[in-house]
Order: sequence, then structure tokens, then C-alpha cells
Amino acid sequence: MKTVVKLAAVAVVVASGLGALSLASAAPEDTPGPRGKQDGKPKCIDASQLNRKMVVNKTTVLIEDGFGRSALLKLSAPCQNLDDLDKIGFEFFGGTQICDRRDVKILYSRFDEAPVRCLVESVTPLTKEEAKKYQ
Repeated sequence: MKTVVKLAAVAVVVASGLGALSLASAAPEDTPGPRGKQDGKPKCIDASQLNRKMVVNKTTVLIEDGFGRSALLKLSAPCQNLDDLDKIGFEFFGGTQICDRRDVKILYSRFDEAPVRCLVESVTPLTKEEAKKYQ
């Protein structure tokens, strides 16, 4: 009888251990993908290490970090009239990594005007070859 109880206890321990292993290896369905690369392009820009920001056109800003990663930030209204004389800054949410449009807002002002906050419509990572087109 004691042997049967011991075998039953061992079976429970083994079964619960296997169940825990299967739960540990299962990923939630809504787990976001890696934030490192997308289509071979670096996805995130480290804005704490920005080397360059350039107005490409009235709705687009190119940014490049100290690691050589670049991205185009497409802006939504009311900031669709940028030029090279504007002062451009950033407002971050959570950290200084720019991976997605929700990570940052652009602040810009002309002359001595108060800064205007601009929503970023999209962040498009660039390869080094694509970024060279904007030099």
C-alpha cells in the first residue's frame, strides 16, 4: 500500500513538472515581435545618441544615431510645413529608443515661437545604403 502511495506521489510530481514546462515554453499570442530588426533593417534608433537630424521635406525628418542606424519620421498635422530653419526636438514616452510612432513626438518651433508638438505618423527604418541617399 505504501508503495502505491509513493508511486502516486511521484506521478503527481512528474505530471506537474511536465505541465509547468509546457506552460513555460508557450508564448502568449499577443507577444510583440523582436524590436531589433525588420526586413534586415535596424528597427530602433537610439535617440540618446543622435548624430544627425535633417528635414527631408515638409513632412519628413531623417534621424541617425551614433551607431549608424537611420530612420525617416513622417509627421502628421499640424507639423506638415517643416524647413531647415526650424528648431527640432523630441518628446519621448518610456525611453529614448525610437522603434514605433508611439515612442516619440516631434517638437518644433520657428524663431522664438513656443514649440508645437507633432505626432509621428510612421517610422521607416533605413539601411545604410538607403540613408546615404540623404547626404
